[in-house]
Amino acid sequence: MRKIKWSLLLAVVATVMAFGANALAGEKVNWKMGSTWTPAINLNKGELLLIDYVKEMTGGDFQIKWFPSGSLMGAFEYFDACSKGVVECVGDWPSYWASKDPAFDFLGSFPFGFTNVDYITWMYEFGGLELMQELYGKYGMTYFSVGATPMESGFRSTEKYGPIKSIKDYEGFKVRTPSRATIWILKQLGASPVKIPGGEIYLAVERGTLDGAEFSSPGIDWEMGFAEITKYWSVPCWFQPSSQVGVMVNLKAWNKLPKTYKAIFERGAQAASLRGMAFWEGDAGRAIEKFVEAGTEIVPLPPEELKKLEELAGQYCLLKAKESKFYARMLKSQMEYLDEYKDWRKISGDFGQGRTPVYVDKVLAELKKMGY
Repeated sequence: MRKIKWSLLLAVVATVMAFGANALAGEKVNWKMGSTWTPAINLNKGELLLIDYVKEMTGGDFQIKWFPSGSLMGAFEYFDACSKGVVECVGDWPSYWASKDPAFDFLGSFPFGFTNVDYITWMYEFGGLELMQELYGKYGMTYFSVGATPMESGFRSTEKYGPIKSIKDYEGFKVRTPSRATIWILKQLGASPVKIPGGEIYLAVERGTLDGAEFSSPGIDWEMGFAEITKYWSVPCWFQPSSQVGVMVNLKAWNKLPKTYKAIFERGAQAASLRGMAFWEGDAGRAIEKFVEAGTEIVPLPPEELKKLEELAGQYCLLKAKESKFYARMLKSQMEYLDEYKDWRKISGDFGQGRTPVYVDKVLAELKKMGY
């Protein structure tokens, strides 16, 4: 009888332990993630990393299926779809949604604005992420960054149109660019900017509908085949010193998640952000040589021309601040950060966010002689 009781007790304990193990494993969650990017546009890097991290950290219990632009719907349809819960989350570039509120333009990129390190610092140390989530919250969503690119490439023009050597060359320039601020500035200079999704750029330039285009950082532009359809590369990219990308999440879906899954999603986004930034920075450096070898000519804009463009960017800021209270709040937050950070930026100079030591070539040459 005692053996039978012990057997029953062990069976109960085993059942409880098995139940507990399943409870610890968490409930099964399956989400759909739309994306404003096609598979060929590696701005999707951060969101795809997030999907992998979430799956790994939940032992496969929280899985997110990725749907690129054009699979479920067009790139610009995903905002409303996520807001309504048609998909639980969407990988995006916030400036696409400036028609909803001009404040979104600050969150993707802005002329003469944030670098990728500025975005990260502002979001996590100066209340930027909370402001971003508040803005998306007006549309039934929350938001998580999954990275910020380095400076984008800048405008590329066809051999037929010729190089951009001064702002006078923008006159009559039919070019793809999506940012409202950039569009406004270009129109002041007589250009004809057009907003189309990234996946449509190649054909538009190839067919002569556009004189040129811009999309992202050099590595991404290379993968999109821009060396095949353009000849000249205008630098620097004054209108997009960085592009912040992220994932918007339907609030109802978010609130249904277990607390642990929310933490995993949030930390997974931060990890994806770091890894994505490293990838985009490295990819940019690798791509420049490829463009040059393919025959692309790099043409810099003179400093005096950049000053004129910067003045126009400042004018646009104040114009839009009168149209949107949230825009004004976002503008104030970013300007206060830039003002707070300016002394350190000045002191750190080239040693802050970018300097190549003069001895690099010499050291590499000596290492090569040593057999390394």
